[in-house]
Amino acid sequence: MIRALKNLILRHFRVPTWRRALWLAHDEYRDIEQESSNRSRAPYTIGIVKEYFNCHGPYVGACRDVGVAYKVVDISGSDWQDVVLQSGCDAFLVWPSAYVSVWKQMYDERLRIMTEELQKRIYPSYKGLWIYESKRRMHYWLTAHDIARPTTWVLYDLEHALEFARTTPLPIVFKSDLGSGASGVRVFRSRRAVMKCVRKCFRKGFLRTRGYPLDRQWGNLLFQEYIPGAKEWRMVRIGNSYFGHQKGQIGEFHSGTDIVLFAEPPEELLTLVREVTELGGFESMNVDVFETSDGRYLVNELQAVFGPDPEQMRVDGKCGRYVYEREGEGWRFEEGVFWQNNCCNLRVEHLVNILDEERSKQGRKGLR
Repeated sequence: MIRALKNLILRHFRVPTWRRALWLAHDEYRDIEQESSNRSRAPYTIGIVKEYFNCHGPYVGACRDVGVAYKVVDISGSDWQDVVLQSGCDAFLVWPSAYVSVWKQMYDERLRIMTEELQKRIYPSYKGLWIYESKRRMHYWLTAHDIARPTTWVLYDLEHALEFARTTPLPIVFKSDLGSGASGVRVFRSRRAVMKCVRKCFRKGFLRTRGYPLDRQWGNLLFQEYIPGAKEWRMVRIGNSYFGHQKGQIGEFHSGTDIVLFAEPPEELLTLVREVTELGGFESMNVDVFETSDGRYLVNELQAVFGPDPEQMRVDGKCGRYVYEREGEGWRFEEGVFWQNNCCNLRVEHLVNILDEERSKQGRKGLR
């Protein structure tokens, strides 16, 4: 009864401002200062792009931990370019809003202008953030680079979609383009349910769980093959730090369960994550990978930023990370805790290293 009442309230009174207030009430970073007052250990000021639900908060915590000067910058206003140009920041940390599609669209548009026209460095890279929380874009990118992945169909024509629904083998997985934690994922085992989904997406639109009622996906669908008995690995690369664990399953889903199963990731899987991220030039990337019952690895998800896990990896009961050594030397396990502030400490440290390298190169050019 309590859950049913809660769902009823959320469905009929779910507005972004209300959700934001509820989120911030439980946010540990809500009262943190918006501009650093302590002396920086690095000769940089890092801009932290403000996010509607305060997802930028871990970046603030990380800058404070690492000892780097920072300034929270709001790019949602009409004067956003002036704000960026007058900020005095050397680079910008970004965690785009993905609660409603119009917010994600705003960040996609403005971050592209920041990087390509204003020549500002952002972290993670724009390419990684463009793919972030878009299953269509991720699918296109994986296909273009022939990376092993579940078979996927993206449909924009109603008649083609209905024909697909009439003939595709079942079960079949439907995924909304935007949506985390399996909020937009449905597994259909009946022909009738698939047909109903297709018609809904081309009429009133699909509303994902916990989605804003006006933010419906309309006029397109994405279906993915159903892979029975697959395990799912959450693999992470930030700079030269690599982590991995298995995601526990509840019912049909691994995503959104918040169950962490610690198992040492095979070297083959670590190498796959390195190859994918090197190919894309991704400095920060979560790569979710299916391990099929016949031993294949299929990339299921790419997210440049991602929700917190209490721990990212344990090997033989020890917390730590893998570091990739030079060619021929392979992987080295380093014991320690490296995922503070939703892994943002590592992101800040890596960004500072990038800025140091750029400054060093400029210095060498000046000596020629």
